[in-house]
Amino acid sequence: MFTRRKREVAVPEVGAKAPEFNLPSAQGGQLRLSMRTVRGPVVVAFYRPGNEDDVEYFKALAAKEQEINMASGSVVGIGVAEPSAAREFARHSGLKSYLLYDYARAASADWGLLERDRRRGDSSRPAVFIVGPDGNVAHAWTGERPAVEDLLEKVSAITGLPKKPEEEKPAEEPEESDGEKPKKMSAEERERIKAERRAAREAGKTVKTAETSPAAPGTAAGGEQPKKMSKEERDRIKAERRAARESGKSLKSDAAGTPATPAGTADAPAAAPGDAPAGAPKKMSAEERERIKAERRAAREAGKSLKTGAPETTAPAGAGEGGEASDGAAPAPAKMSKEERERIKAERRAAREAGQSLKKPAGEGPSDAGSGDAPPGVTEEKP
Repeated sequence: MFTRRKREVAVPEVGAKAPEFNLPSAQGGQLRLSMRTVRGPVVVAFYRPGNEDDVEYFKALAAKEQEINMASGSVVGIGVAEPSAAREFARHSGLKSYLLYDYARAASADWGLLERDRRRGDSSRPAVFIVGPDGNVAHAWTGERPAVEDLLEKVSAITGLPKKPEEEKPAEEPEESDGEKPKKMSAEERERIKAERRAAREAGKTVKTAETSPAAPGTAAGGEQPKKMSKEERDRIKAERRAARESGKSLKSDAAGTPATPAGTADAPAAAPGDAPAGAPKKMSAEERERIKAERRAAREAGKSLKTGAPETTAPAGAGEGGEASDGAAPAPAKMSKEERERIKAERRAAREAGQSLKKPAGEGPSDAGSGDAPPGVTEEKP
């Protein structure tokens, strides 16, 4: 017959490695000790569910919980309890950190705090430990639990947080020091300066002064700084530029008061000397461009050309550059208008429907092959 021997585990001493645990939380989820020690020291406190003394002690821990967190520490409670009992203890104590329940009694046994009682049930002996970031036990209280203020002091000693007000203030130097140090601004002064800067930005102004702001590039030290434009001036300039773009003009200038030189003027390298006009050509506006487009469209519909102002004519072969025909060449026939072309198309369509032909018999007209009526170099346009 085999008997189970009781395993006696000693309570971890200061400097020893803290036993690892992985327990469920009454707030939900699982927690492992090594997950918290990497962020800072951990206060491990054991509790007994339903015990009034433990509830009061954990209420005091909950009151200092935020300060312990600001010191880069955390609080973890462990107790031999069922999930419902652990949630009830968390509600009564008000602890917002992890409150774990060791229903398998493994963690309490590993820490040497498991107490067995057949009448009341198993429980963990009340004790408090501080586990450092290295995973070792930094402080241990297994008899009487320490005050919560002592726990906060121990955690702050390990992390150095939060700094005490006297540590934040630098030591005052003696009056014999050469330079006078600037006075540290209070929170009210900082808020006032922020409000003034915010109002200045909304109004388009600047709160910088000549003493505090550095000189602009190209400006002598101590010289007058250019005035910053207001929001109304910027909106006015934007409106002027928008109107100039819509009218086809340009606000750019090569120098003060001198308009920009467009491409193709006397300054352009491609233009011959003396051929450039005295003044730069004016850029057409949108209305002028639309008018010219409408005139060209009407001229195309009427069969005319805007280049000469008269009906378009086809330059005969051999014509000179000046537009004069060469000797012995007859003028080219005039180009038919749109109405004439439509009329001829209608006549041809009617002739095809009637089965007739608009072609003239041979020898009846000047279009006869071999007839000498047509001048050389000119062909008659057939409808």
